[in-house]
Amino acid sequence: MSYKPSNDPFADSAQHATLDTDPFSDPGTKDPFTDQGHNQSTISLGGDASRGSTTNAYGDYGGYAGGRGEADRRAEELSRREAELARREEELARREQESGTYRNNWPPFYPFVHYDPAIIDDASKRQTITLIGYQWYALAITLIINMLGCVFLLISGSSEGGADMASSISYLIFITLASFVLWFRPIYLGYCRTEGKTMAVFFYIYFLFGGFHLLYSIYMLVGIPSTGSAGLINTISMFSQGHILAAVFGTIATVGWAFQVLGGGFLYKRVWDFKNGNTDISMQNATDQLKASSIKTIVLHQSRM
Repeated sequence: MSYKPSNDPFADSAQHATLDTDPFSDPGTKDPFTDQGHNQSTISLGGDASRGSTTNAYGDYGGYAGGRGEADRRAEELSRREAELARREEELARREQESGTYRNNWPPFYPFVHYDPAIIDDASKRQTITLIGYQWYALAITLIINMLGCVFLLISGSSEGGADMASSISYLIFITLASFVLWFRPIYLGYCRTEGKTMAVFFYIYFLFGGFHLLYSIYMLVGIPSTGSAGLINTISMFSQGHILAAVFGTIATVGWAFQVLGGGFLYKRVWDFKNGNTDISMQNATDQLKASSIKTIVLHQSRM
């Protein structure tokens, strides 16, 4: 009877081997360090994924570059349109200058005529018409202050205050419009076009009604009671009676009328001297134009320029 040694009770067996395994491990998960083939495959797939991700990234950059390119094209198109618009405006301005017909730009709140001394090339003529423009603006302001002075004359108890106030209101409306149409606008047109005898009539219109305006300014400067003027006589009367507010407005109005007389007289003579130095501006040429054109045509010409 042979002796068969017993198996080692401490040796591993298939039955006991399961006792050494990790009870929490996932049997479906393999150790990446033991399966080299699978690891390499994973790396390879990872490389493909990486390349795919890189490709998508460049694709994104390509989309961004395309967006920038579209924005650049739009900016270029906008610049081209602006340049085209500027060119058309220059062309329109050139045609307006050649034809003598300009877009209405005055007054700014409701343009119905064109007024721009800058279109006059000669500096001396441009300065003259600019100063005449200031004269007309000063006239409008003087008429407003004169009306206020007459209102205070009425409030202060002047016996002729009612007549002064009523007349001053009518002056504000009528003289403002009449002065613009009868002497300011004609001389502006005359200076804008002095290259031919066709504009001579505008100078003589200015000399006629501009002369009346000087006489009217002298009349208003005196300030006779009941004439609608808060000029010199009424101002002195208000100071003597102690009506300071009426006297202050009368003083300002008096200064305004004095400016119309002195400044207007200086500009009137300046235009007269210019006429004497220009053979195209003569009474014969003005008469010829009146024979060839009606007053209606001349007025319409004012509205077109």
